[in-house]
Amino acid sequence: MPVVESRIDTVTLYQQGARVTRRLWLDCPDGKPPTELEIPRLPLSLFDPTVRVRVLSTDNPQADLSATHVRVGLWIPPREAALETVDQAALRSLRQQARAVESQLRQLDWEISVLGGIPVPPRPEPEEGKPPPPSPLGPRMALEQFAYEGVQSRISEARKLREQLRKLHEDVAALEQKIAQASTAREVTAAELHKSVHVQLRHGGATLARAELSIEYFIPGARWAPSYQCRLSRDCREVELVMRALICQYSGEDWRGVKLVLSTAAPMTWTELPELPSIRIGRAQPPSPARAGFRPAPQGAGALFSDYDRDRLTLQNMLPAPAPFAFPALPAPADLEEGLVADGAPVLREETKEKRKKSARRMRDMAVEASDDVMMDMAAEEEAMPAAAAPEEEYAELAAIKSAPPPPPAAAPMAPPAIAPMRAASPKALAAAGRAASRGGGPGGPSPSQAGLEAVVFTHLRLSSPADPGNRNRLQPVDSRRFYIESLARFSVTVSFDVMAVVAEAENRARAVAHAPLPSGAVDARSIGGYFDFSYAADATVDVPSDGVFHSVALGTRTGEASVLYVAVPREDNNVYRQAQVKNPLPAPMLAGPAEVYVGGEYVLSTTLPAVAPRGDFKLGLGVEQAIRCARNTRYREARSGTKIVATTELWHDITIDLVNNLDREIVCEIRERIPQPAQDAEVVVEEGAITPAWEPYTQEERNNPLEGGRRWRVTVPANATQKLAAQYVVKLYANNELNGGNRREA
Repeated sequence: MPVVESRIDTVTLYQQGARVTRRLWLDCPDGKPPTELEIPRLPLSLFDPTVRVRVLSTDNPQADLSATHVRVGLWIPPREAALETVDQAALRSLRQQARAVESQLRQLDWEISVLGGIPVPPRPEPEEGKPPPPSPLGPRMALEQFAYEGVQSRISEARKLREQLRKLHEDVAALEQKIAQASTAREVTAAELHKSVHVQLRHGGATLARAELSIEYFIPGARWAPSYQCRLSRDCREVELVMRALICQYSGEDWRGVKLVLSTAAPMTWTELPELPSIRIGRAQPPSPARAGFRPAPQGAGALFSDYDRDRLTLQNMLPAPAPFAFPALPAPADLEEGLVADGAPVLREETKEKRKKSARRMRDMAVEASDDVMMDMAAEEEAMPAAAAPEEEYAELAAIKSAPPPPPAAAPMAPPAIAPMRAASPKALAAAGRAASRGGGPGGPSPSQAGLEAVVFTHLRLSSPADPGNRNRLQPVDSRRFYIESLARFSVTVSFDVMAVVAEAENRARAVAHAPLPSGAVDARSIGGYFDFSYAADATVDVPSDGVFHSVALGTRTGEASVLYVAVPREDNNVYRQAQVKNPLPAPMLAGPAEVYVGGEYVLSTTLPAVAPRGDFKLGLGVEQAIRCARNTRYREARSGTKIVATTELWHDITIDLVNNLDREIVCEIRERIPQPAQDAEVVVEEGAITPAWEPYTQEERNNPLEGGRRWRVTVPANATQKLAAQYVVKLYANNELNGGNRREA
């Protein structure tokens, strides 16, 4: 089966999770594509039921190519080169030679010590009064020469043997290192484990030489939050909005040079389309019953299998007829007592009991085959269902990837994973069955869990065989662990860890991204889900590493219009503040998020932008404008209304505001004021006097904080000019009363 590498082309990032699209090119030198294809190096955290393989294009339009039967398995990188086979006999021979040389060296060392210890007799001492005896100089010199030459020759021979022993030790060490490398090269580490997709290709029509395919899958370990850079010109008439995204992903694969699309949708949740009822004019009609998208299985569906069960039971208990029977040569079924057959026919004693059992099973299979044809059409996908394996078969699968002692001969067959049957009743039930399909159970550790992802996993459901009375006519989830083990066993490697535990750990690590803390001021995209779903595409390819840390990624720059408004509230503060009104330059809604504001290339402040509709606008505070000054002066006087019996006191307040513009351009400034408002039951009247220029009421609705008695001027001040504003109001009350806190309202 050919292995074709792929590269990540597009990543669509949702509220939580991402859809990754890979592209691959398949070469067909003989004009026909392979019947089966493997796509390796996929992350362990991918959600298996979401894998989709499509044929995008072929070099020959007349060729018909489609992808079918997609399965997800495990994959490890192939070894660089096959290691040389180490001859154990050669290693034993070298070790034996080294021991022989060591023995010779020990013998030589002993001989050197013996020869070096031979003493040369000294000259004998003369007796008293007698002349010294003659000295045997020649024999003594000969003895010394013999010992010296013997030692020197053995030293030279030992030197040669030590050199030979050193080479033997080097050869032994080299062979031992090769053996160690050969043993460790077959061991797999958890970091080398990846997922792969096996897909079957169906070809028809004309021949083709090259085809382009795509593979899509969903990963849960990714999330994002919007952020911006707002760059205003010096006069605040133009705005350059730099869109950025804070992206965190721990999928197990780095996104390098990918096309990025950000979306506010939640693709793994159940959504039902709204149904618009019709409106009719006329006599009232009873409402039509609600239309259900799912309906339960019909009552009494199990009775459809009554004939099948009766015929199968009859065939199982059927005895072979002597001559007229269709299979006269086959022995009797094994469930009968030994020695008894129909019509008293003799038993073939030459056959053993085991042979009779095998023959009986073959007979039943052949007889039931005709009745199975109709029912097996309903269970065309049964081949993908996991079946109970014999102890020898189960051990053969597991021993290929994990060393374990062989099972005892009398061990019972291992039962298939116990998975609750799914009833087609509602979307929730289907979703629960889909999640159960990904969880699985049984030996080999826990299977990959996709908890938290709501999906109706139809691709991992198979119709049970009619031979299974407990689950027939029901969709059953497929156990993906079995194909994991089979796909990894083909590499003939040694695995010293729990494969399913490593896959589950990768999924848990990916899902932990959903709980990672956001950067300061960031707003999670999940908080705006449900209001609208929109996508934002990056202008260029981006890189996002898989490290579980938020990275700031640039999406693009948009230019729009802006205007500046200067706002002053001299009653509270003499400073004049700049407020830019920016129009959303995006054709899509602008999401709430942190923003860095620059004016004329200089950093001003950091703030949080609100959510803005398409073609909407928002206000952006830019701080104090030092070149504009504002001064507020007040004057107060009291007057009696007249000499009437019920006299009133009039409290006159005069307000004068001087606005000085020191900029070299004209400005539009908004001056906000407030006049006192009497309580509902107070015997007080407030009237406005002369206002120059005229002002207008101001209710402060844009801040969602209603204001009573608010007024404002909006004036245009030329460059390097001064504007005077004046306002007057009077408070009237009975002469013998006074205001709470004093009659003077202005400081």
